[in-house]
Formats: sequence, C-alpha cells, structure tokens
Amino acid sequence: MTLGAVFATSVLVSSAWAAEDKATLPDLNDSAYIYGQKMKKSDLKGKVIFFEYWGINCPPCIASIPHLQELHKKFQSKGFVVLGSHSQGLSPKVKEFLESKKVTFPVYQGLSIPEARCPGGIPYAVLIGANGKIVAKGNPTQLYDKVKAEVMKSEKGFPILEGVELKQYKSLEKALVSNGKNLESKITPLRQKTDDEEAQAVCDAFDAWVQDSKEQIQSLIDSNPLRAIQAIVQLKAAVPSVKDFDESLAELKSNSDLSRLADIQKKVSDLEAKKGKGKKVAERDVEALEKSLAKYLESDKASSKAAAEKIQSELESLGGAE
Repeated sequence: MTLGAVFATSVLVSSAWAAEDKATLPDLNDSAYIYGQKMKKSDLKGKVIFFEYWGINCPPCIASIPHLQELHKKFQSKGFVVLGSHSQGLSPKVKEFLESKKVTFPVYQGLSIPEARCPGGIPYAVLIGANGKIVAKGNPTQLYDKVKAEVMKSEKGFPILEGVELKQYKSLEKALVSNGKNLESKITPLRQKTDDEEAQAVCDAFDAWVQDSKEQIQSLIDSNPLRAIQAIVQLKAAVPSVKDFDESLAELKSNSDLSRLADIQKKVSDLEAKKGKGKKVAERDVEALEKSLAKYLESDKASSKAAAEKIQSELESLGGAE
C-alpha cells in the first residue's frame, strides 16, 4: 500500500480561536504519570479531550471512572482522548484501583488547565474540542452526552470562521471548513478588498488557522511522523501555496518503513474500533502486531522509531485483549 493511499483519510488541523477560548494543554511529564497509556503534550493536539479532575477518596469520582473508560473505548479510534488528573494525595491505592477497573486512558497526578481550573469540588470535567476550544465544563455526568457530537464535528471538519461576525460573506461560513479541500481560492479575492473590514476579518481568521496548523505540524514531525504526513498533505490541499513542509514531507515519504508502519497503524486502529464496539480483541492479534512492530522500535531511523513508539503506546492501551 502506498503512503498516499494510507493517508487518504483526512486529519483535522486545529482552527484558530481567540486566546481566551482556547485551553492550555498540560505538560505530561513522566514524573506525574500514574497509569494508563503514556502520552506527550503533542499527542493531544487536534484531539477531542475529556479532561477530568478526580480523587481516590471521592465516591462520585470512583463511580465516574468506568464511564470514562467506556467513552475512551468507544471513541478512541476517532481521535478522542480521556485524560485523568488525580487531584488528591497520591497513594498506592490509586494505581491499585485503576488496575482493578482495567483503565487504559492516561492518568496523571495534579494536572490542571489554567482556563478551567477545578473550582473545588470533584469530580469536575472539561470537554475540549479538536480545535483546542473549551466546549463545556462541569459535573462529568453533564458532559458525557456532548462527547459524541464533538467527535462527529471533528470528523467533518471545523468551521474556520466560527467567532467571526459575518453578514456580507455569510456563505463562507459553511464553505471554509478544515476538511482538506482547497480553501485558499475562496480567500484570495478577499485579500484585495483592503477597505472591507469584514473581508479582512475573514482573511485574518484564515491566516490564524493556517499558522495554528503549521505549529501543530511542526510539533508532529518528530513526535508522530505518520500523523505529520497526514496533516501536511491536508494543509497543502487546503492551502496550495504553503511550501513550508515540502522538504520534510519528501524526507518522510522517502522512508519506506513508514508505509509498512502505516499498515500496522491501520490494523491497530481497526482493533481499537472493534474493542470500542464491545467486541473481543484476540490476544494473538495484538501479539502479532507487537511482533511486526518490534524491529522498528530498534530502528536507527528517527522517524521510524518515533512512529513505532507511537503505535506501541496505542497497542498497550488496548489493554487486555479480551
């Protein structure tokens, strides 16, 4: 299978939002890691995130964990992440409890989102869209039903002009969506209208989205090469004039390992989707993928090793193949 075929599925690059609307994602330091799938901060970009403050000595928190695991299993393959922040004193009981509940989503100690700090009572949850915007916050039971809608929105693409007041160019509201189609051609005519404030507001929002997308891609190139290829291809389709990553894309595509790793990634995603539907995942299938992945984990090619490590973390999150 060619890289082009493997990467035909679009990757949603985050839209631009006003600074006060965006969540500052926490650093996922190994020193704060407790249990579940290990992740890096860069892994969270472009994902729908259900962030929950909870504690081992809080009965409602304990009751919420199985619901979080179920959401994680159901939507993980669609770019959804549950991230637990244990917010009480750390003790061995925390890990023992998570093990008993077969939790696979990442849990860290003392994480916080500055724009949505825990007001005091726990559990307290924050739902963040794939565009980085805080969608909702409050008691987790009030947020569960919002997850599916947010995941579906991320699959269709985000409206780039959300938040821009449109009158004359209202038709662009639905046309400018981060779904990989050529958007630049719709913006070019507006750049000449320097005396038109609404046209310039549209251009500014578009340019901010392009800049956000470039920053996201830059963070992915070293940490998640397979996803970086997807994001570069999508951005170039949307904005053909962008040449920033041509050299990086050529270098990544020249690595034949990545095509094979993309095939493995697809199989892992299929298993995640299967498990998310409540079906059993055979242990032999997981073991076969682990065996296929092994040699790439020892590769002297940085992009091969980084991609393999990312896939390995997803395999581990399958947790007990049932």
